[in-house]
Amino acid sequence: MLKLDHLVINTRFDTDAAQGLFEQLGFTLTPRGYHTLGSLNHAIVFDDHYLELIGLPADGKTIREEIASSPLGADGLVFRIDDPDATFASLRDAGLEATPPQTFSRPVPPLGDARFTTVRLAPGQLPGGRVYFCQHLTPELVFRDAWRAHPNGAYALERLHLIDASADTYARLGALAPGFELAFHTRDAFDAQFAPLAEHVVQRAPRYAAITVRTPQWREIGERAAAAALPTVTQPGRTLVALPRFDTLLEFVR
Repeated sequence: MLKLDHLVINTRFDTDAAQGLFEQLGFTLTPRGYHTLGSLNHAIVFDDHYLELIGLPADGKTIREEIASSPLGADGLVFRIDDPDATFASLRDAGLEATPPQTFSRPVPPLGDARFTTVRLAPGQLPGGRVYFCQHLTPELVFRDAWRAHPNGAYALERLHLIDASADTYARLGALAPGFELAFHTRDAFDAQFAPLAEHVVQRAPRYAAITVRTPQWREIGERAAAAALPTVTQPGRTLVALPRFDTLLEFVR
């Protein structure tokens, strides 16, 4: 079964602003990391998965093309793997085009280098965003207790919401492990479910559009969002927060 490793929000050249917004919302962010591929990131770590804010150096000196050419906001869906070569072969057998396993790293001072091997689907095969698979060679440098505690009580990513993407197409990857779901919407259905904040999600399709986060403090998130001047609404059972600068909605539930 497919186990979530992380979701990705593309901040492009605006990672400083994204860092500030997520900290204001009460998340603990890892120190900024610098990949050998040229990108930079912060991670919001939960027990066995995380939300990654990925971007590029603001000075423009290093360009990772797949980041620069991808849209702002929720953009990446990444599954955990243990055997990159077997994953590459199984994707090929399913008729999907993927890149061969690639290993890269980022320093985690003073602990060492966090190392990863990834297999990436070629663009355009699964509509909505980038899909890839990640093996953690040094998980102890990512899933650290100090980074798992969030002032807003968040403890898991529950759902990624897609607009005008085919569930049947994603089913080619296999079944998802319990605890994380993909929710498929038409644009009209998404607008109805996420009213009145859906207007902050740009009209383009197919796309990733919203992320559901679990926290017992889901009501209090609205106060944090308002203090950060972010559009927010609290409804029965959930609080919605729009990130207009990053074309993404966050849904907080218990």
